Amino acid sequence: MNAEAQGVQAMFVHLAAESADAVRIAEIAVSIWDDVGEALAPIIGQTSVAVLFKRSVYLTRHTHPCLSIVNEGAVPATGALAALRVMLAEQDRVEALAVNASMLQNFHQLLISLIGASLSKRLLRPV
Repeated sequence: MNAEAQGVQAMFVHLAAESADAVRIAEIAVSIWDDVGEALAPIIGQTSVAVLFKRSVYLTRHTHPCLSIVNEGAVPATGALAALRVMLAEQDRVEALAVNASMLQNFHQLLISLIGASLSKRLLRPV
């Protein structure tokens, strides 16, 4: 696992340790996804960011069925992010942490497969 993914996981571990509730976790998760979109959209385009997000939802739904509520057809991704926020806020905090961590990991792996680890690292550094 790379440093960015470890940094995000460390942040979620910190949230778990401080007993952040699912609503707070959902807010932070959506903020992270917004930052990811802002970092990547100028390079790969908003549509590509939305496609990667949707694919991450699809891949993560196998282990976290609660994601089935997130509208895969939502374009732009902000519609899907609103659905993600609601869904995460309705989970218990452990599940909310696990869902978002899995989605971020899947997203990162997809991005690496498309543009490589080095460019992914540079583009996501601000996140």
